[in-house]
Amino acid sequence: MEALFREALLALPQAPLRDLLRVGACSLCAMRFLSVRGRVYSQSVPASPAILAEIGNGDGLESDRSSASCCTVCQGILQSAGVGLAVLEAIQKEGHEFCDFSLEVTVPSATLVRERSLWCYLRKEHPEDFKAEDPNECIVSLKEAVKWTFGPQIEAALVKNSFLGMGKVMDKNSNFHISLVFKHANSSSEIQFLSDLSGGDSKRKRGPVEAGESIAAVQRSLASISSDAFARHYPCPPPQLDTPCELVSSCRKDAIFVVGRYLKYSRSISQSPWTIQEDRIGDGSVQASACEIIGDVIFPHFKADSYKFHAAGREDIDVRMLGSGRPFLLEILNARTCSKQEELLKLEHAINSNKDGWVKVKGLKEAGNEVWTIMRQGEADKQKEYTAVVWLSRPVTEADFTTLSNSKELEIQQKTPVRVLHRRSPLVRPRIIHWMRCEALHDSSCYFLLHLCTQAGTYVKEFVHGDLGRTYPNVGSLLDCDAEILCLDVTNVKMDFL
Repeated sequence: MEALFREALLALPQAPLRDLLRVGACSLCAMRFLSVRGRVYSQSVPASPAILAEIGNGDGLESDRSSASCCTVCQGILQSAGVGLAVLEAIQKEGHEFCDFSLEVTVPSATLVRERSLWCYLRKEHPEDFKAEDPNECIVSLKEAVKWTFGPQIEAALVKNSFLGMGKVMDKNSNFHISLVFKHANSSSEIQFLSDLSGGDSKRKRGPVEAGESIAAVQRSLASISSDAFARHYPCPPPQLDTPCELVSSCRKDAIFVVGRYLKYSRSISQSPWTIQEDRIGDGSVQASACEIIGDVIFPHFKADSYKFHAAGREDIDVRMLGSGRPFLLEILNARTCSKQEELLKLEHAINSNKDGWVKVKGLKEAGNEVWTIMRQGEADKQKEYTAVVWLSRPVTEADFTTLSNSKELEIQQKTPVRVLHRRSPLVRPRIIHWMRCEALHDSSCYFLLHLCTQAGTYVKEFVHGDLGRTYPNVGSLLDCDAEILCLDVTNVKMDFL
């Protein structure tokens, strides 16, 4: 028996310790009930009979379960062997790269019932040592005990097999998560009596109860039942078990974010895949979107499960995105490889070297979760600059240019455009046109270039032609003529983005 474990045992109240072991609790569960915490759980722990031989068996019980192979409290979880190997196999199968990890534990909800059962028994037999009505005040959480017990084993296995270096490798803030899910076939049947006692709170509406499910409901039910009522419906101490829990181990990595800005030079490519009744919209020879052109280069590098493309707004399929580009982020789910900045620069070059040249990117870098906040705040506050080719129903004059250029901080009222009315609420939205600047086109008396800066969410096409009077004022009403827009480019999305 290791010195640290022996020292911990001898410091505990001996009578309750004997009773815990003799009713079938494993050595580690006995320590949990006696509020022992810390690294003693990671020591090599002898079986209950050996401990009883060490501390003395005391008065014999009518039924001594200390030799039972499966703990009656944790359902054999803390007695599990080969946990480090199971985790190692899961990681090798997935092929993850990581420098530290966090441990996530899921246990059957029946373990809570068994803890309450043993607590009721101990309060009756040893009232001076177990005074609290709520066992959670004293009992060490089974999940915490699992982490103390198996965390060092997993660390050692990963270091030994060169997945990790020496040093602090188990970190609750890590973005790589190792999951230990313990399941027991009889868990659902053991908690069924709680449904009758608590009005059905612990019963799921459909399907069987799986490991970890209804933990919160069971906790609420147990909290609402007195110890006397509990003891009338469930044996105290808990009954023996024939089979222990089964372990399912898995691993996953938090989403990582690759951010940057994209430019779109084609009027036939949408920002994301666009289909109507299973038909792709756009140039039939292209069959791609900005999302796919970017994502299909970056995604394979990370060997991830999938990715999601998010951008600060979107332009229509027939609108180019020029200038500084539109901020975007690629949310990469469960990436298996890590990336360095120089590798992202190579990916940026690969996208920009595409022979078609429809979409290019700039400023690729990896970012943390805070990028979401930056993106959302920027979307609400940003301004956008455009250049449009505008046609008037009469020749353009210098007075027209002056009228538009003098219209600063112009507030317009936009009803939901007809072209998007099928998918957006029919509202009136006030928008600001911050400034406009006009540029003549040589040999084109009815055409000119309109440069303008608008509030985010402004429908620029409708601001030009008026959308059957649904946007007012508009370029046509300001110039007292009909106006149409021939083509439109986004030239700048003014937004602080990394």
